[in-house]
Amino acid sequence: MKNLLVLAGVATALGIGSTGAFAQGGYRAPQCDLKTGHFLVNSGVVYIKGASEESDRVKRDRMLSDARRNLTDALRLGQENNPAVWYYLGRYYVMTNDLVGADSAFDRAEAGVPDCAEDIKYYRQISWVPTMNMAVDSMRAGAHDGALVLLRQAYAIFPEDNLAPYYMARIYGNQGDLDSALHYFKDVVRVGDADTSRTENYETSMFNVGLIFAMLEEPDSSIAWYERYRGEIDPDDPQALTGLAAALDKAGQTERAVLLYDSIMMRADELDALSLFKTGESLFLAEEFTKSAVAFELGLEKNAYFRPALYNLANAYLAICNDEEITEEARDSAANSMEVAARQLVNVDPLSTEALNLLAAAFQLQSMDDSTLAVLERREAMVFEISVDLQQAVDGGYMVQGRVINLKAEASAVPEVVFEFLDADGNVIATEVLQAATLDPEATSTFSLTGAGEDLVAARYRAGV
Repeated sequence: MKNLLVLAGVATALGIGSTGAFAQGGYRAPQCDLKTGHFLVNSGVVYIKGASEESDRVKRDRMLSDARRNLTDALRLGQENNPAVWYYLGRYYVMTNDLVGADSAFDRAEAGVPDCAEDIKYYRQISWVPTMNMAVDSMRAGAHDGALVLLRQAYAIFPEDNLAPYYMARIYGNQGDLDSALHYFKDVVRVGDADTSRTENYETSMFNVGLIFAMLEEPDSSIAWYERYRGEIDPDDPQALTGLAAALDKAGQTERAVLLYDSIMMRADELDALSLFKTGESLFLAEEFTKSAVAFELGLEKNAYFRPALYNLANAYLAICNDEEITEEARDSAANSMEVAARQLVNVDPLSTEALNLLAAAFQLQSMDDSTLAVLERREAMVFEISVDLQQAVDGGYMVQGRVINLKAEASAVPEVVFEFLDADGNVIATEVLQAATLDPEATSTFSLTGAGEDLVAARYRAGV
C-alpha cells in the first residue's frame, strides 16, 4: 500500500564515501576540451591540483584559498566570459563543500562549453552523494528541518536524481504541508525514472500527486493524475481505482464513479481493508447505501475491529432502514445487520454515546423496547465518555488520539483506561494505559497513545478493569 503520510523506511546510506573524490589522492584532469586561456586561470588550476593531492589540511586549505583568489582575480580582469574560470570555480566550491556556489558556477561553465556537460555531471554527483548521506542521517535522527536544508542543496547540485525531491515531498507530507509535498512529488515525476533503482519513487510520486489533489479538493486534477498513473504504471492498481472513483464522485461524475466502485468490489480479495473502507465511504456519500454496506462488510472481514468502519457500517444500515421504498423484509434484515455492527462497535468503543445511540436505534427499529430502554439507561448513567477522534498506523506502531469528556456538572473521577492494539486477526500485540484522573465539571482532556509493533491495524479499550 502506498503511504504518503508516514515517513517510513527512509533510505539507508548511499554507499559511497562522504569525502568525495578529492580526498582519495590525485588530480582528475577535465574530461573535455577546455582551454584555460589566461595566466590567472592557469595559476588557479595549479593550486586546485595541489590541493587535490595534499593530505595536510592546513596546506590544502591554503592552496584552496589561493585558487579562489586567482580565479576571482581573473573574473575582475575581464574573464567573466571564459568558461574555464567558472569550471574551476565549480571544482573549488565542490572541494569546499559550497554546493550553492558550485551549482551556479557549473551552470555558467556548461553554458560556455556544452561538451563539458558529462564532466560537470561527475562533480555534481560526487557532491550530491555526501550531502544525501548527511540528509539521511538527519532523517534517521528525526531532524527533518535540518534534513530539508541538505536535501535542497543536494537537489540543486544534482537535479537529475529523484531521491532528494522524493524525500522532501515525504517530509512535507508528514508535516501536513500538502502544497510543498505536491510540488516536490511533481518534481519527482518530472525528473523521471531513468535510474531504475528509483522507479518506485517515480511511481509512488505519480500516485501521490493524484492523492494530494484529492486532499486539496481539486477533483479534476486528481482525476487527471490517477488516470495518468493507470495509463503509465498500473491500470489495475486497486488504490488508484479507489482514488479515481472517489475523485469522479467528487467531480459530479456519479454514474462513472459507481460503475468503477462496482468493478473495485468485484476484486475485493486484492484490496486491503483501508481501500475497501474508503470505497464504502465514497459510496455512502453517493447515497449508494447498500453498496456502501457491502464495501464496509468486506473490509471488516480483513480488519474486524476498525472503529470508524464499524461506525460507518452501522450508519449505512440505518440509512437503508430509513429508505421509504424498501420492503419490510429488507428493512428487518438491515436492522438486524445494523445491530450486529453496533454491538461490535460498542465492544470496541464502549464509552461512546454515539456507539450506544446506534445500538439503541438498531433495537428500536426491531421493536425491541426492553433492549432499547436498557441501552438508553446505560447511556444516561455515564459519568464521562471517550471520543476516539483519530486512529491510524504510524511508523513502527499504531496511534490513537481522542478526548475524555466529563458529562456531569460536577467533578468526576475517570478510572484507568487500557487501550489494546490489535493485528488483523484480533490478537492483542501491545497495550497502553490512560492513567486515572479527576476531571473538572464538564471538562475535556485530550490523549494520544501509540502502541508499538508491526502490522497493527486497530485498537479497542476497556475502563475500570
